[in-house]
Amino acid sequence: MLTKIHLNNEVFIHGIWRDISARKLLEEKEEESRVKIEHLNQNLESKVASEVAKNREKDQLMLRQSRLAQMGEMLSMIAHQWRQPLSAISATSNVLLLKNAKDEYEQRLFNERLEKIVHYSQHLSKTIDDFRGFFSPNKKKTDTTYDEIIHAVLDIMDISLKNKNITLVQELSCPHTLYTYPGEIKQVILNLISNAKEAFEESNVDDPTIVIRTYFKKAKCHFEIADNAGGISPKILSQIFEPYFSTKKENDGTGLGLYMSKVIIEEHCDGMLNVKNTKEGALFSIILTP
Repeated sequence: MLTKIHLNNEVFIHGIWRDISARKLLEEKEEESRVKIEHLNQNLESKVASEVAKNREKDQLMLRQSRLAQMGEMLSMIAHQWRQPLSAISATSNVLLLKNAKDEYEQRLFNERLEKIVHYSQHLSKTIDDFRGFFSPNKKKTDTTYDEIIHAVLDIMDISLKNKNITLVQELSCPHTLYTYPGEIKQVILNLISNAKEAFEESNVDDPTIVIRTYFKKAKCHFEIADNAGGISPKILSQIFEPYFSTKKENDGTGLGLYMSKVIIEEHCDGMLNVKNTKEGALFSIILTP
């Protein structure tokens, strides 16, 4: 009888031991799984952070490349801007020198011509200030309006457009204040106008026209730029915002402009940049929140 009780106790104790061992083994496996999951999560977070950093570096590099390409275009525009006032300064100075050589000094005439020289010189100085403002490394959000941004861009591009006989129509009706990065939006609009100008060169339109329009709708500030250059081929319309995509590789196009424009508007300025075809040509739109 005692032996039987002893055996039952032993069996019972062994049963408890096996149960405890099984639970310990399960807990060890759970702990091992938890450690593995934490390790995987840490690795995943590290990889995600690394890829995000790499993508940011790529975007920064592409932005620098895009700005260098734009600087070449800007230098060309500045050359056009400067040619006329420099010629005027030269012509005015020659008149004064000739008058002086003939001993025909007239105070009123000299004062008028000297005032013109001062005016032309101020115009040259303003052009340099405009150029520096476009590529200033200081990126700060400030209050601005579409009108201010557009006028700053056209101060740079006006002569270039006139030299190409491009008609510019402005329909500006959005005076709302934007708290954003005006320098970056200027670069985007500059790029969009430059693209329209190049489209005219390829399409040989008889009456090239660019329409710039702003308006306020559904609590959003809208900017539109439309041309009559025939539009973008439907085959590539969905690709034009992709990095390194370009329709002008023969002309050393980098494909950076529209991609970086979309990054600037949508990631930096929390807006939207879209494109569509109209009956006459392409229409790009920027939508920002005031």
